Amino acid sequence: MVAMEAAYCRTTGSEFHATLQEFDADPTVEGLLVLATPGEGFTPAAVDETLRELSTPVFGGLFPKVIHEGEAHADGAIIAGLAVRPAVETITDADEPISTGGDPITDADDAITSDDDYETAFVFVDAYADDGDRFVQQLFNAYGVEYTYIGGGAGTLDGDTRHCLFTNEGLVGDAAVVARVAAESTIGVEHGWTDIGGPFEITAADGRRLETLDGRPAYDRYAAIIDAETDRTVTKTNFFEVAKSHPFGISRLDAERIVRDPFEVDDDGSLRCFGALPEGEFVHVLQGDPESLVAAADRAHAAASEGATADSALVTFDCVSRAQYLDTAFDRELAALSQRGSTIGALTIGEVANDGRGHLEYYNKTAVVGAVDGL
Repeated sequence: MVAMEAAYCRTTGSEFHATLQEFDADPTVEGLLVLATPGEGFTPAAVDETLRELSTPVFGGLFPKVIHEGEAHADGAIIAGLAVRPAVETITDADEPISTGGDPITDADDAITSDDDYETAFVFVDAYADDGDRFVQQLFNAYGVEYTYIGGGAGTLDGDTRHCLFTNEGLVGDAAVVARVAAESTIGVEHGWTDIGGPFEITAADGRRLETLDGRPAYDRYAAIIDAETDRTVTKTNFFEVAKSHPFGISRLDAERIVRDPFEVDDDGSLRCFGALPEGEFVHVLQGDPESLVAAADRAHAAASEGATADSALVTFDCVSRAQYLDTAFDRELAALSQRGSTIGALTIGEVANDGRGHLEYYNKTAVVGAVDGL
């Protein structure tokens, strides 16, 4: 089997369209994974026309940056040709049952006994979709632990809610795209953040809006911990700058905490986060440092590489807020993610993965690496 081949190109001008068409015309290419940034001159209407003309199944998303050969790029795209044909589905309603390529399924037992060879599922979610977490939960309810999942939240950091997911029907938003492939994979998921305060009970929340902790407004409780445990003072003005260094961590039994990234304060003292925080769960306030985060990226890459073969494709989805926090030290994280061979990937707004053993999660501030065999 021929391993996956990937090309890096600019998204400006005709180069992006020409590269897509070149891969589409290759008879050995059975599917197209597209990771791109909406560079200057990126025109969704023109992209839609090109996508609709493709005869090869396509999936992927727009991200703040893409990763290619150990470097992060804010003005380009990675187009990867798969040697196996993906089963691609676009989910636009989290209340509707996901199909298995045939009849819709609503029960995990039906998925587990389905007669197919799919083993790995790429998952891309509009990071700004209100139902993003429900898309991921519904996916797990449908398919269970039979798949290794890898992917992330798509979108940009400029507040533009443009359509951000690639499909054969064009760019779509407020949705999720799932591509299942008949390929084995191993995965590494690590974050490197440690506790500085908690646990605190989530006493009121509405999806990604955290309202109260221990019965107090979430902002007040959070600010008190930052003031007591660090040398910083958080205000509503500097909230984003401080919060990128001090996320929340949802407690999990015998597992790393699930990191949640707060990014905005509402007038009533609620905190908006990338990722849901369910009522009744317990959270800690976390902190990190460059050494612990880079070491975590190294562990994620090492865990994925343990199952890699000569035909494995290494794919990385690393949270963009890790890059913002690490700043100039982010080059060290990229080196850790690429040290055992070339990798492709993206800086995502949240990461979608499981560890091959447990529940599918929508992470924040986490490094996810997959070694997918025989793509």
